[in-house]
Amino acid sequence: MRLPNIEIILMPIMSCNMSCDYCYVIDKYPNKMDLNLAKFIIEKIVAHNNPDVPTQVYWHGAEPLIAGINFYREICGWTRERYGIDAVQHHIQTNGTLLDENWFELFIQEHITVGVSLDGPKEIHNAHRKTLGGQQTFDTVFNNIMAARKKKLFFDALCVITRESLGREDEIFDFFFENKIDFGFEPLVPETEKMALDLAITPIDYAQVAIRLFDRWFFQAERRLRMVVPPYHYLKAILKGGNSYCNFSKNCANHYLTVSPDGTVHSCIMFAERPDYAYGNIRNSELDAILESPIRQRMLKERATQIEKCKNCRWLSMCQGGCPHHALVQHGTLLQPDMFCESYRLIFEHVYDVTKNALLSNR
Repeated sequence: MRLPNIEIILMPIMSCNMSCDYCYVIDKYPNKMDLNLAKFIIEKIVAHNNPDVPTQVYWHGAEPLIAGINFYREICGWTRERYGIDAVQHHIQTNGTLLDENWFELFIQEHITVGVSLDGPKEIHNAHRKTLGGQQTFDTVFNNIMAARKKKLFFDALCVITRESLGREDEIFDFFFENKIDFGFEPLVPETEKMALDLAITPIDYAQVAIRLFDRWFFQAERRLRMVVPPYHYLKAILKGGNSYCNFSKNCANHYLTVSPDGTVHSCIMFAERPDYAYGNIRNSELDAILESPIRQRMLKERATQIEKCKNCRWLSMCQGGCPHHALVQHGTLLQPDMFCESYRLIFEHVYDVTKNALLSNR
């Protein structure tokens, strides 16, 4: 029996041209991943994975486009020539400020999918997403998205829910709906005391936001938005009894690896600045040794089966105890529920009722 395919998240650079006040990358630095190291990592992962299933490579950061367009031209051209078109599939998550026609041409040529960080309408986005010099970024990002659309490129957006978002769920949804931008949203996870004091929201706050955005997506009179995440995964969890969405996965460490510019390996980007959660360094350790590292083996144990609060929860199969990083930030340990545990209970109760009523009304 084959192990699950590894989806690899590469962080080629840890610097950024922006200074978002909720950024999870606290210590930014200019080191860039060596191109040969990137190729070496992809070779190792492709060799490990099932060849019948495309290997997924996610380019993340800080801001991955700072690595430069020639870096991606080289790596994408190399994977295409070595493995064939789409055997290795590339995805980039960017703040959207550096996009231009050259990037669009690369995305088209290499079939790269792109996610852009966009917190919604101008006022909400500009509240937290500014350049290093303090300039607002909404107009640049939105104009770049619209320019890409003229090339038939459609980017998904990622929206962070902060206090600025509260009570403005309809405004956020309407913005994405009117512009036909599929989007995902996540609550701010406070990595510092200042974030917790100034920006963080409560689990009840998040539940209210998520429920309203779910309803707006589910009950669209005109289905202009195909995908809104995580509402899609809430629904899928109710209908199927669970899913592979990373926050609700039985074990995300089973199928994700993240590599920092120097080759250090973690489970995901949220752990990338935590040396005590590193699996090793792929420059001087074999992939098998990294996969068998004691830290990873500890993280592979299904958290929900070890958390007393989760054992008798009605929604255990839906959320699996939630995100381990969220638990670590709130409780200092992986062996507690996600800090948004109460949010998920309220959300799943609501989605269950909505789904049941919708199914009964169509009988």
